[in-house]
Amino acid sequence: MKSFASVIGLATLLAAHAEAREFHVSPQGSDRSVGSEAEPFKTLARARDAVRAVNADMAQDIVVLLHDGTYPVTETIAFDTRDSGRNGHKVIYSAAPGSKPVLSGGTDITGWTPRDKTNGIYEARTVKTPFRQLYVDGAMAVRARYPNRESRKDNSPYWACKVPEIPKMRIKDDYWKTCSTVPIGKRAEVEIVMISHWYHQRIRVGSVKTVGNEVEITPASPKGKFTKHPGFYRKNGRIDNPFYFENAREFIDVPYEWYHDAGEGIVYMAFPRGIKPDGARVEAPVTETLIAVVGTAEAPVRDLEFRGLIFELANWGTPSKEGVNMTQAAQNVGGEMPKPMVLARHVERLAFRSNTFRRAGGQGLELYNADFSDVEGNTFRSIAANGIIIDRETGRNPTPDKQSVGVAIWNNQATECGSNYSNGMFLFANNVKGLIVAHNLIHNLPYSAMQIGNQPGKIQDVGCAQNTIINNHIHHCTQIHGDGGGVYTLGGIQTGTVISGNHIRDIHQPVWDRYHVDHIYLDNFSSKITVKDNVVNGGKAVERNGSKGNSLSNNTQSNPAVEKNAGIKPGYSPRKK
Repeated sequence: MKSFASVIGLATLLAAHAEAREFHVSPQGSDRSVGSEAEPFKTLARARDAVRAVNADMAQDIVVLLHDGTYPVTETIAFDTRDSGRNGHKVIYSAAPGSKPVLSGGTDITGWTPRDKTNGIYEARTVKTPFRQLYVDGAMAVRARYPNRESRKDNSPYWACKVPEIPKMRIKDDYWKTCSTVPIGKRAEVEIVMISHWYHQRIRVGSVKTVGNEVEITPASPKGKFTKHPGFYRKNGRIDNPFYFENAREFIDVPYEWYHDAGEGIVYMAFPRGIKPDGARVEAPVTETLIAVVGTAEAPVRDLEFRGLIFELANWGTPSKEGVNMTQAAQNVGGEMPKPMVLARHVERLAFRSNTFRRAGGQGLELYNADFSDVEGNTFRSIAANGIIIDRETGRNPTPDKQSVGVAIWNNQATECGSNYSNGMFLFANNVKGLIVAHNLIHNLPYSAMQIGNQPGKIQDVGCAQNTIINNHIHHCTQIHGDGGGVYTLGGIQTGTVISGNHIRDIHQPVWDRYHVDHIYLDNFSSKITVKDNVVNGGKAVERNGSKGNSLSNNTQSNPAVEKNAGIKPGYSPRKK
């Protein structure tokens, strides 16, 4: 039963906003307020509820303005069909003019005390929820590893291992020495991080035995194990099966390495000499999905927009329990897919404009059945898996009712996607139709910039068609993994798809893989795609592995007009008629 005060408050709210259709939110506000600029709400959820009370018969847009500050998100903020715009009008959740509102799923870690003064290691109490990233003054710190990371570009150095039979691996006994100092009860937390061609695997240490001058390791969990045939794990790049160990307190030996003992709720970190830990801001992600916009097939959420917001510090803790075994685009084989920072399912004309997605523990933005939705002018940075993922759950040959149609992605900037699961990308679009990817700037990624289509296995129609990949500027990708490229298609008859006017450069063969990389790579039975008028500086556009029936023309090493036009273009919109 509603209290008398809440009924009076709702009546006051309706009277105050019968004409204005504008609400305000501030971290200094109160959810008992009326939501005016003078008396703002405190939370986004409260503003959502206020909108639901007035959007039944809209005569104009409803705008919710979020003012400066951080809005803690301790549980997912859910939107559904009740939150739709109506009568051709929108509901818009926007940064107030001049404001940079932050929706954060993180927690601050304070109260550091010395643990090992000789090595500068401190400890602090924190949550017991497993988290896999930690940030110091906004920069990602290194989860304690062995050997130590020296290169931010490709996370090297790595060691070599053998996979003589599934699911076992063997390493030199010298590599095991530091691991042998990890207490027996903590060894199952240690992860073997392996990059094999287009695979990224995090295998939790199980049983260990000595075989001659080698150590043989069997995974602790069946969900994080070696699943390919032994031949897949041979003749990789510079060394066979590059890997390193990660996640033990005993591995901390350089500044800003850290380890989270989730069972005890304690985090350990090494700080440089002379640095006081409590003078730094240390943050960990806790909440997995910050925003979920979920309608139904019969009643999708329509005409909802998010504008100018900062989404940050989302978590995904499952790999800490069972490991991961990921094929391209960080698709977890036989396990849970990375959780999205923002999820949208069964939506129409949903829009994300000028937002920032940063420091995500899984995906940035995940869309399903998102017809005619817009992703415009956003920034994606430091995303553990993929920046944007579309229709992953629909299978390889989705029926039209399960397929996103007419999604447009333009004028976005993306960098450091795949920051933890290194075969992640800016964009993974399953068998979508009418997708537009235009005038984006995509750079500094460990694997492909984007993948269109998803492995049908032969030349067949899987509903992936009429997609337009144009005028993007893509550079410095495939820094760790091979068998990918700047623009990568993975199979199927993609009738009407056009890849044109893109400027793609600095796509090089990674030292850790021998499989091909190409600036534009049509793979595994891709067919009926037009690839024309691109600049593929230092590389080429090619068909491989059964791809045929495509049209490739005028893809050159240089074209000043194409180069000038590619990338972010203010004022451009594919929606303009």
